Amino acid sequence: MLQFGYHQLLQGCRECGKIKRCFANDLVGNPLDPVTPNLLHDLIQPKGRYIYYQGEDIKNLFFLKAGSVKNIYANNQGDQQIINFYFPGEVIGLAHLYHSYYLSSAITLEKSIVCAFSLPFIQANCEKFPNLLKNILEHFNAEILHCHESLLAINHGIASKRLGVFLLDLIHRQNLAHNRPILIRLTMSRADIANYLGLAPETVSRVLGKYEKSGLILANKKKIQINNLNKLTALVG
Repeated sequence: MLQFGYHQLLQGCRECGKIKRCFANDLVGNPLDPVTPNLLHDLIQPKGRYIYYQGEDIKNLFFLKAGSVKNIYANNQGDQQIINFYFPGEVIGLAHLYHSYYLSSAITLEKSIVCAFSLPFIQANCEKFPNLLKNILEHFNAEILHCHESLLAINHGIASKRLGVFLLDLIHRQNLAHNRPILIRLTMSRADIANYLGLAPETVSRVLGKYEKSGLILANKKKIQINNLNKLTALVG
């Protein structure tokens, strides 16, 4: 783990390609209220590392600079449900903001860079900088909208529609729609995808095979090339 004082790290944030989507964009160059030490630190995490554990006291909000993360909820019986995936430019931990502890766990799917913002630091400076609060609310609203759309997708009885919505969501959240070809890199396993969508892993593989036979996609292990975005969109419409 790499730790820096917030002034030093915020200066480095100027060069970050994700700064326009990050809290740092509203903080760089402004007089800040430090509140506590270790307000902001940059975490380089290997694959499979927990960013936080379910039940742990909330200390930070996390901005994902690079990599990907899965969010898992476990009940008292030990059953686990993946409730979200996160990608660069997104904020992790917003769903727990009004609780004293994390309601789920966050785990890296690959080597990732996560910027951790101390919650007291964020709270103290929201009052001074309205744009910071606006940024947080925009991320929060985006996560709520994503949750609603995910519930609608899961309510589709047809597995092909659930998986189609999932692929379109990855394209949208990773800004891939204008790429040619559209190439989705799957950092999560098919078992993870199945858990998230409420399907069996065998069903995910079967639907992907059906998509490929129809010419809709080209699947190669952890990569999926979308051959016809309009057809995929129509499929789930």
